[in-house]
Amino acid sequence: MFLLCLLPILVPGGLSDNEMNAAVTADAINLQYIKDGNAINLPYFGVQKICLKLLGLNIFAIRLPSIIFGAAAAFFIVLLLNRWFKSDVAIISSMLTTLSTAFLCLANFGTPDIMYVFWLSFILWLGSKIVGNKNIKAIFIILLTSAIAFSLYTPHLCYVAFAILIVDIIHPHLRCSIKFLKTYQLIIAIAIFLIAVTPLIYSLIMTPSSIINLAFAPDFHFRQYGNNIRDAFMPFFSFALAYDSVYLAPLFGLGTVTLMIIGALASIDKLFTSKNYITFLLVAFSILISGLSKNAAVSIIVPVAILTANAIESLITRWHSLFPNNPYAHIIGAIPIILIIGMMLFSGLSHYLKGYRYTPRVTKNFNSDIQIINNELNAGEILIISEEDNQNFYKLFEKYKSITVLSELPSNYNTRIAYLGNKTDSEDLVLERIATSSKSRNSDRLYIYTKVSETVKTEETGE
Repeated sequence: MFLLCLLPILVPGGLSDNEMNAAVTADAINLQYIKDGNAINLPYFGVQKICLKLLGLNIFAIRLPSIIFGAAAAFFIVLLLNRWFKSDVAIISSMLTTLSTAFLCLANFGTPDIMYVFWLSFILWLGSKIVGNKNIKAIFIILLTSAIAFSLYTPHLCYVAFAILIVDIIHPHLRCSIKFLKTYQLIIAIAIFLIAVTPLIYSLIMTPSSIINLAFAPDFHFRQYGNNIRDAFMPFFSFALAYDSVYLAPLFGLGTVTLMIIGALASIDKLFTSKNYITFLLVAFSILISGLSKNAAVSIIVPVAILTANAIESLITRWHSLFPNNPYAHIIGAIPIILIIGMMLFSGLSHYLKGYRYTPRVTKNFNSDIQIINNELNAGEILIISEEDNQNFYKLFEKYKSITVLSELPSNYNTRIAYLGNKTDSEDLVLERIATSSKSRNSDRLYIYTKVSETVKTEETGE
């Protein structure tokens, strides 16, 4: 959690366009906005709006919801793996997963993409606590019902809820688990589900066209399906090329990919155990929905954690089988595993920290305007935005910092004027300073002017 809180300060040095759009959406959340069909990702944007209200418009406030949900997702991944594997295997695998570039990106970007990992890990853990348990606690029923209901707000996770319903009907063990539920538990679960999905249903009824955005993607065409899958997974496994994207490549290191392959091979002979069955269904789900939306490919992080744990467990088991009665051999065998895991963790973290500073095709997709504006301008001053991109985001400074944001120089003003990304040749202004970003190109971002006084103008003209 401490590392996740620290990362927004370290990297990347600015916001992406998607993060700016997310902040605009979060700020606009209200009843009318939901009525207009904008209930998609409502749980995330609701938390983000609260963060903006409490902390103001800054990078940390925009990314804090992802930090919260990312930390919760990491916690549930640990709990899930601990249900299926020994504690040491669960801890090692969860560390490899949560310190991977893929997970750190999600937990450090102010966009709702982290919700795929959060909901899947949360629902799977709750399911593992309920299935086969004859004395099911009401709290787990409430949590599972709530998780499934709120996950419906995330695009494409409606397919997961539908799959859970189908499996509950056709799988005998799950049907038996449902029979263990007490009547009052079932009533509470149904009531909570209906209350949780009410805003979503209301939004879909008022704006039926938003169903397309929830089930597919805006402007989706099936002829794009194959290309979407290819483009979605390129950053995950590209070891030689950096893509023009907000994500570093590769999102998983070569060591983690190797462990994934080993884990998949080790699972083949036990494919129909519940653990492996769910894992391969999750892999298939991640691939299929990435064809609908490239952002959904990040859901593969959850099955990657399970496959990695499978591999580590398989390697340890095979080594112990060679020397079943020799504890010294077990210790000696653990040393290279610890060293390799340590190098993988260090390599993944350093790749993330340095990659966002020294990879031009990635860093150019972030800008540090929000930091520069917050540092250089005060309430009551004027910001001139000549760029058309992200106009709605810069308008938020009027609400959160009391800065007047305009597209051109006003006729009457008596304060400092700042031009973003462009300078002016107005005779009424004198350049005070230029605020720059840390980028090597186009670093002059904010031109700050003061108004020329009438006395100075008179002295210059000699009148």
